Amino acid sequence: MKKLFLLILFSLFFFPSLVFSRDVISDWYIKDFYVEITVNKDSSLLITENIIADCGDLPNKHGIFRIIPIKAITPNKTISTPIKLISITDFNGISYKYSTIEDDNTITWKIGDANKTVNGVNNYRIIYKIENVIRFDNQEFDEFYWNILGNFWEIDVENFRAKINFPEKVNRDNTSINAYAGIFGQNTIDLTGYRWNLNNILEIFNAQTLKPGQGITVSATFPKNIFSPYKPKFNFFVLLPFILSVITLIVCYLIWNKFGKDPKIKKTIVPEFEIPENLSPVQMGALMNFGKLKNNFISATIINLAVKGFIAIEEITSKNLFLSAKDFKIKKIKSDAKINNLDKIELMVLNELFEDKNEILLSSLKNRFYKSVSEIAKVVKDDLIEKDLIGKKGLSMQIAFLIIGLITIFTPLFFIFGISGIIIFIFSFLMPKRTIKGAELNWRIKGFKLYMETAEKYRQQFNEKENIFEKFLPYAMIFGITKLWVQKIEKIYGKEYINNYHPMWFVGPNFASFNISNFTSNIENISNKISSSAGTYSGSGGGGFSGGGGGGGGGGGW
Repeated sequence: MKKLFLLILFSLFFFPSLVFSRDVISDWYIKDFYVEITVNKDSSLLITENIIADCGDLPNKHGIFRIIPIKAITPNKTISTPIKLISITDFNGISYKYSTIEDDNTITWKIGDANKTVNGVNNYRIIYKIENVIRFDNQEFDEFYWNILGNFWEIDVENFRAKINFPEKVNRDNTSINAYAGIFGQNTIDLTGYRWNLNNILEIFNAQTLKPGQGITVSATFPKNIFSPYKPKFNFFVLLPFILSVITLIVCYLIWNKFGKDPKIKKTIVPEFEIPENLSPVQMGALMNFGKLKNNFISATIINLAVKGFIAIEEITSKNLFLSAKDFKIKKIKSDAKINNLDKIELMVLNELFEDKNEILLSSLKNRFYKSVSEIAKVVKDDLIEKDLIGKKGLSMQIAFLIIGLITIFTPLFFIFGISGIIIFIFSFLMPKRTIKGAELNWRIKGFKLYMETAEKYRQQFNEKENIFEKFLPYAMIFGITKLWVQKIEKIYGKEYINNYHPMWFVGPNFASFNISNFTSNIENISNKISSSAGTYSGSGGGGFSGGGGGGGGGGGW
C-alpha cells in the first residue's frame, strides 16, 4: 500500500495528464509536451518536440501549428537564430502534410490537411536545428538562455517536460540554473521546477497546467571557452542576388554609356533672347524631357493656341443648386489663314480639343481628352526623332529595359532577381538620348530660360519686342516659372501695366477678376486630371523572465 501511495503521488505530481482527463473539450489542448534539446559545442541546438494533442470529438479540426521566432531580441541587439527543419512526423515516423510560412521574424509550420479532419488524441514529432544560441556577451561566463516552451500558445498545456543534454564540460558543479515561468515578462515560482539527471543532463517540468500565454524559460550560465561562437556558413545563394545586381549595374551602365548618355556641351550658358528655332512649347518641353510628354505641356499648348489667335478663353461661373464653381469656356476662332503658324502637334491638339464643336468647357476635357494623350505623346516623340533631336536607338532601349525590368521584378524568384529588375527599371528612364543636334538646341533652351529668369537685366531687349509677355508665357509654363515671369514683367513695366493688362484672347465681362497665375493653375489642374485619366486608358506587407531569451514562440490548433 505504501508503494502504491507513493506511485499515485508521483503520478499526480509529474504526470497529471495521465491521471485526470477532461470532462468537456471545447478546443484543442496539449495533454503532454516533451522536448529533448541537445546543446552542441558550435552553439547550435538539436530539438525534438513530442506533442500529444487532443481535440475530442470537435468538428472541423485538422491539426496543430507551431510558430518559432528566428531572431532573439536583446536590449542591445537583435540576434539571428537560423532554423532548419528536419522532419514532422507522428511517433511512428509517418510524415505529416504541412505548410511553411516564413516572415522576417518567425517561421510557422501548419501541420495537417485542410481536406481531412481529425479527432481525439493525435501525436506530433517536430525535429529541427537552431543555430547561434549560446550568448558570449558577459566577460565572466557564457550563457544558454532559452524559452523552451513559448509564451504564445493559444491552448492549454497540461504536462510539460524538457530534457537538456549539455556537453560533459557543462555540469551541475560549474553551472548555475534559473527557471522562469508564467506570462511574458513575469516569473510565477510555483509553475515550474528543475533537477539534474546525471551530471550534465538537466530536466525542466511544469508543476501545474500552463494556460495560454504562460511559458517556461531556462537560464544556464557556465565557464567560458566551452562553446565556440556561431560562424555563418558561406551560402552562395545568399550572395547571388548581390552578385547579379552588381553585374546588372555594370552591364546597364555600359549600355547607357553607349546608347543613352547625352552628349556633353562644354559651353557656358548664355542668354538666348528669342525662342530657339521657333520651337513650339510642346516641342521644347519634350526635348528637355527626352521625348516624354508631361502634364503642363498640354496646358502651355492651349495658352499658345490662344496667344496665336486660334482660340479665345472665357471665364464663367457654373451653378448647381446652391453651389457654384468657376470654369472656362474655350471658343474656336476661324483662323484658316494662320494655320501655317502651327506645327503638326499644335494642330493635332487643336483638332482633338474641339473635334466637331466650336466651343467646349475646359472641365469637359477630363471625360474624353485622355483618349488623345497617348497618340499626341507618340506624335511628339516621332517629331523629335524626325528632326534628329532625339536618338531612336535610346528610345528603343528604353522600351526593352522597361519590359525586362518589370518582368524581372514580378518574377516568382524576386528574392534573387528583384534588385537586378529594379536596376534595369531605373535605367529605362535614363536611356532616351538627345543627338548632338538636340544637345546643342537644349543648350540654347537653357539660355532662353536664363533670359526669362533674369529678364530685368535686359530691359532694352524687352522694349524692342512687341507682346513679349504673352508670347513667352507658354514657355514660362513649360519651365515652371509662370509666377516668376509675371514678377519679372511687373519689375520691368510696373504694377500699373500688369493691373491694366488685357490679353486679346481672354473674354469676360469682368476682367478685374482675371488673374494670370490663378488661370494657369486652373489649366494645369485640368491637365493633371487629363494625365491621370490617361494612365488607365489601356486594355492592354536572476534578471530573466518567462518569455526571455531566444526560441519560444507558440502555436495552437486548427
